Amino acid sequence: MSNKVINKELEKGILQVSTGLNKRTKDLEEKQDKKHWSEMKVPITLQEQLGKLTKHELDEIRRSLELTGVSSLKKAELITVLQELIPKSLRQVCIQLDAERFRLLTKIAHNDGYMIAPELEPHQIRYFRARGLIFTGTFQEKRILAIPDELIDQIITLEEDKNLTSTIKRNTEWIKLTFGLLYYYGTLSISQLEKMLETYMKEPLRLREYLDVIYNANSYHKEISTDDVGYSNRRVFDSKKVKQEHQLRDSLSFYPFTKKELLKVGVAGFVERNQSYLQFVDFLTQNYELDRERADGIVEECVYATRIGDGPNEIMQYFGSVLEFESLAAVQAIMNQVVHLMNNTRQWFLKGYTPVELSAQEKKSLRPVLVSQSKHNDSNTSEKIGRNDPCPCGSGKKYKKCCGR
Repeated sequence: MSNKVINKELEKGILQVSTGLNKRTKDLEEKQDKKHWSEMKVPITLQEQLGKLTKHELDEIRRSLELTGVSSLKKAELITVLQELIPKSLRQVCIQLDAERFRLLTKIAHNDGYMIAPELEPHQIRYFRARGLIFTGTFQEKRILAIPDELIDQIITLEEDKNLTSTIKRNTEWIKLTFGLLYYYGTLSISQLEKMLETYMKEPLRLREYLDVIYNANSYHKEISTDDVGYSNRRVFDSKKVKQEHQLRDSLSFYPFTKKELLKVGVAGFVERNQSYLQFVDFLTQNYELDRERADGIVEECVYATRIGDGPNEIMQYFGSVLEFESLAAVQAIMNQVVHLMNNTRQWFLKGYTPVELSAQEKKSLRPVLVSQSKHNDSNTSEKIGRNDPCPCGSGKKYKKCCGR
């Protein structure tokens, strides 16, 4: 059998396996979704809802509440234990919450124990279910979140607990400052985070307590990743590379963001849309058949490509896969927008600075600026690019295999 035939058979086999895995994953997600949003009668009770869970799901609650000595219990026995301990553990669970999660609990409690479900990610629903606090279902053909009847008054009472609300406020600042610092700097060690947070909070950091709060928050928000280097923004692919780039600029201090700036960007899912970002979005919607949402998504990807260290050529190749360029002028116009965006994007490698801000200090570390548009405003800019011509983005590939794809 020839290598060509073998390769085709291998490709076919891989495709079949991949298709099968995708189907099983989809089937599993649909099955789980159906279970999470099955018919529900309100008000609900702990006994009723715990009884609907599998032994594995009950064990998740046991582990999240750090209950010991009960792992060998049978399902019915474990339900009895959890019925008693979930209400007793409520305050301790809330001590690690931020304002967003605590507000959701109190909002449901004040609404007779249930409310129409807001837009939550599947892992956020699992977070609350795994603590026996919020359960999901469908009531009167609407998806709802519900709190067991036994917890409603207790949650409302906790709103008046000044020590608890003060702790939740502190947690919120810890979490937002951490997310904000990693949004701009990419990767930081625990000691760096500790030092920075003490500066912003103006008090010593209770490190063990802080780490527990951040671990708990990330189970819900999924904004950061951890490894032996430290903590990183979830979009950082190579934390060691970010750390190396920081060390190369050892004499450069991290950009001095204010506490207010960090709290603003420290919201989960935040995207900084500065003037160059918005200008690029406008350019795409005006010159290509793209709606604003699609154009925004493209520019957002460019920002993250810049932050992980991609250069103009790599970003231009990305544009070649999502847009069709009809002329050298079109390529050059996009290239100008890319360079302007990159020069005004706060970069992880540059410790939160933009290249424009560091141009006087670190000329050698900045990528060379591409040829300005003024040099291309001649009669040739509107000519069609040949499919076999070198791609004007500078990749060295033929146009048809790069930006002309």
